[in-house]
Amino acid sequence: MNRPRKFATLTAVIAAGLLTITSSAVGTASATPLSPDTGGPENETRVSEVYPGCEVFFDTPRVVDGKVRFTGGAKCSDSAPAEVQWLVIWLEPDNNAPYDEWFGERTGSAKSHSASSTVPCVSGHYQGTLFASVYGNKGVDQIWVDREATITC
Repeated sequence: MNRPRKFATLTAVIAAGLLTITSSAVGTASATPLSPDTGGPENETRVSEVYPGCEVFFDTPRVVDGKVRFTGGAKCSDSAPAEVQWLVIWLEPDNNAPYDEWFGERTGSAKSHSASSTVPCVSGHYQGTLFASVYGNKGVDQIWVDREATITC
């Protein structure tokens, strides 16, 4: 996806957020992170600066039923004075992978939300973006995190 399309998608996602998948067959894939992980070797995590008990995160990208799947979520600890209101995730292949189920969304007030985004597997570079709105006693905090990986199908 080109940058203008990604920007337009992010703008629509933020606007929508302010107004208001599982599969048992898992294949093998080689996922090599291209950017430094702040949450350890298996995931990318970003903690809210407004609500320290809340975070967004990516799990390790996987190939499931012939598709590259990025899964992530947002969660607030039981003691955090906030809840996740809205979560969106999308996957951006930087190769010739066709777009299929590249967008996932979860809404509603909860301590956690998760979603996944998939595209048909084509070996190459992928980037996933996860964006969440967290609401609590200090208002709205918007947190996002990117995950990059090279996938071998």
